[in-house]
Amino acid sequence: TFYARSFLRKYAWAVELDEGIVLDAYDSGSMITYEEVDVDEEDLSGRRRSNKKKTSYLPLFYFVLFALSILIFVTYYVWNYIQTQPSPSSANYSVVNSTSSTISSSSSSSSQTSSSSSTTESTITVSGEGNRIEARYKTSKETATVQLAVSDATSWVSVSGSELEGGVTLSADNKNVKTTVSTKNPVTITLGVVKGVTVTVDNQTIDTSKLTTQTGTVTLTFTTD
Repeated sequence: TFYARSFLRKYAWAVELDEGIVLDAYDSGSMITYEEVDVDEEDLSGRRRSNKKKTSYLPLFYFVLFALSILIFVTYYVWNYIQTQPSPSSANYSVVNSTSSTISSSSSSSSQTSSSSSTTESTITVSGEGNRIEARYKTSKETATVQLAVSDATSWVSVSGSELEGGVTLSADNKNVKTTVSTKNPVTITLGVVKGVTVTVDNQTIDTSKLTTQTGTVTLTFTTD
């Protein structure tokens, strides 16, 4: 029967007999005789280990083959996906060009604004001579900053209509002072010593070379014309 033959196969495998001989003997109803042969225990152990090793490699081979198949499939899928995507270089080029154009436009606007500012920049004209000169300052601002400085001189100075109206002495220890004045009224700047003193209004220097005396006065007037 099927179960008997299956049992005989397992038996033959367990006792290391040829299953064909065992099954033929079962079918013919004959007896099986065998002779014991001395086998080197080391050779037998080696063959058993070899058989075990051979049978253990097969599942590993199938596993590696399966893993390689998956890897190849994924690689092909990714490569195919990349090939179907549009190239972004043209879009990036357009963005860069657009950004450059915007920056250029901004720079042009800034340059135009700077040019406009420079053309409308305040100016100072000086008239008179001797111990008194008049400086006309064209400005649209409501206040102006007056600064007085000395290089290697000592001079008493004052600015009317400001916190320096009472006067202050400029020297090597106190080389410059500045104050804010209103542009609604004229301002009188008094210099105890003219030589070596620099007078500026909003960072524009007033030419005091026409003050030919040791002590001088600068009348600063403001105009929008």
